[in-house]
Amino acid sequence: MRVLLYHKEMNGTPKPVLDRASHRQHMLHKTLLWDVVLFVVLSISGPLAHYYAPLLCRIPVLAVFVPVNESVWEHMKLLFFPALLIGGIRYLWTGELQKGIMTTFASGLWRAMLLMVCLYYSISGISGSILLWMDITLYYVGVIFLTLYVRIHATGQKKSSLPGMVFLLLMTGCFIRFTYCPPDLGIFAY
Repeated sequence: MRVLLYHKEMNGTPKPVLDRASHRQHMLHKTLLWDVVLFVVLSISGPLAHYYAPLLCRIPVLAVFVPVNESVWEHMKLLFFPALLIGGIRYLWTGELQKGIMTTFASGLWRAMLLMVCLYYSISGISGSILLWMDITLYYVGVIFLTLYVRIHATGQKKSSLPGMVFLLLMTGCFIRFTYCPPDLGIFAY
């Protein structure tokens, strides 16, 4: 038995998609550009934000978005805020096509940042220190992980973006709070 699915074209007319497999393939093609944009923006914005951080962190409003010191927590901002921006734009642009994209982004971001932190402490624990090229590599591991996670889960995402939006809002609040008042924990030390 074939299940007919429909999606709306830009002009609002429904266009049939033959079955679930065809629909999944259609979604993968439609979201490929967004995944490429995510990878390119993260690949460029992270290093730029890190390079210009000493200048940008002097402006209190921008200090929230760039690392204000060399702590592991502050380096997670390099991945979080550009991905949040791309996820928000993608959510607004795709609308009904990807209802739960923010939940997918939140889940992917959480996992990517956790991966970066775990790898950082594993490498620095084994080697005793971490070199600049290792730090950069860890960032790109997070970028690649996030991009692949969003790509793989783009078609099988949740029905709602609300849980993802709540999580991303809480994480944004944590980044704002801990930029100005970091707790006395190792992840905030530099």
